[in-house]
Amino acid sequence: NMKEFTENAAHEMQTPVAVVLSKLELLLQDDNLKDEQVQSILQSTTALRHLSKLNEGLLLLAKIENNQYETTEEINLVEITKRYLHLFDEFIKEKELIIRTNFDDQFTIKLHPVLAGSLIANLLGNAIKYNYNGGTIEITVSKNNFHIGNTSMLDPIPADKLFTKMNSSKDKQESSNGLGLAIVKKIVDGNNLHIIYHGQNGQHSFDIRKS
Repeated sequence: NMKEFTENAAHEMQTPVAVVLSKLELLLQDDNLKDEQVQSILQSTTALRHLSKLNEGLLLLAKIENNQYETTEEINLVEITKRYLHLFDEFIKEKELIIRTNFDDQFTIKLHPVLAGSLIANLLGNAIKYNYNGGTIEITVSKNNFHIGNTSMLDPIPADKLFTKMNSSKDKQESSNGLGLAIVKKIVDGNNLHIIYHGQNGQHSFDIRKS
């Protein structure tokens, strides 16, 4: 009942949040606004976008927990990774990150396309978000192992907080909704995969392995 309630609540929140965002964006087009009014509206839109991302994450978690994604399709994580490297290219260039890839083999798994996209988007997104300017991201793929590692100024994530819902990093970035790794763990656990985290000396990495 709680899973069903979470899904319904998250779904019902989408429309009013979208309506408020659109109204605020219309207000920003008013040339008569004072600077402090513009700043207040911008802060409000930022908070609402964060709420919208949080809502999307909760809805995805609820759907995963309710087994709404059938895993009938063979997915190649190399192809998904290449797609998201292209989609995140602007953010990668902005932080002047060095990307090293080794795609010598294909990591294929039966996984719903939505979940495969979410898995890679969260892992790669974190590697970019919590990296520093001029840092590196390394992605190595073999038949049974998918490895993504990145440099970071942040301390290693404690084991008891690693995949906890709503756990955010110490830097309190507004773009973080604290659900990314919880979603990753749900996807992995529900699809015969294992995930291992390692953090040491400014290096953070995740390895996804087949059972």
